[in-house]
Amino acid sequence: MTYASRATRLLSASLLVVGVACDKSALRRGDSLQTQLTEQQLLSNELNSQKDSLTRVVLDADAFLGQMDSAIKTVRGLPRTRRAASESPLADQVAARKEMMERVNALVARAKSTANQLAEVQKKEADVTNQNAQMREQNAVQAQKIADDAQLIIDLGATIERQRTQIITLEARLDSLSTEITTLGARHFRAYYIIGTEKELLDKHIIVKEGGANLLFVRAGRTLQPARVLDAEQFTGIDQREAKMIEVPDTTKRYKLISRQDLDDADVQAREKNTFKGHLKITKPDEFWAASRFLILVKQ
Repeated sequence: MTYASRATRLLSASLLVVGVACDKSALRRGDSLQTQLTEQQLLSNELNSQKDSLTRVVLDADAFLGQMDSAIKTVRGLPRTRRAASESPLADQVAARKEMMERVNALVARAKSTANQLAEVQKKEADVTNQNAQMREQNAVQAQKIADDAQLIIDLGATIERQRTQIITLEARLDSLSTEITTLGARHFRAYYIIGTEKELLDKHIIVKEGGANLLFVRAGRTLQPARVLDAEQFTGIDQREAKMIEVPDTTKRYKLISRQDLDDADVQAREKNTFKGHLKITKPDEFWAASRFLILVKQ
């Protein structure tokens, strides 16, 4: 075989090898391209699905915002605007969202103001509650004091009633004692006097003659003495504390003191021993009546 033939064969073999290699490379490139096309289709499908989901979310959000805006519009006092007609739906939607945000901000501001007012009201209510609690406590203390005072009044009333009963009893005893004292005083300070001639008093057995010498027919030197037993019924009764003057029937006559009193305890006129003229003025009642409660004056 010649060198040319051998070269030709080698060239043919080389070309064949190159051809086969090119066919394999093209085949691989075709497969890779098909794979990429498939992946792109999948990604496109996924993107379309996500776009549909996003569109549904946006539509749902838009519906929710619309409902919320409709509800917010029912609140009085929020700002309301009139939008000019626009050919762009997107511009209308942006303007509507802007208006809604203005109303939301106004509603938030009002809510904050209301919250502040509510906080003030709650603070005042807390203060009032504290004051009411203090007042209730004070009222409870006052009520207890009133109850204690009422019980004290009841106790004092019972004490006063007992004291009133005791006073009534004591007054009755005092009345009894006063009556008894008056009776005893009347008895103790009771005095009696009688004024008469010697014959009258002898006949009444008020006075008697005692002593003297015993002669045949007479007894010389006999003196007049009060009888040993005197009948108070024959005397004039007086109260020693009140009777300061014993008035005689005849102030021109002389009267003789027969009983045991002492004229030194009295004030009399023209006194001669135990005789005097005029009325008998008692100056020392206790001493005058100490010797005897019976005063006997004989008219001379």
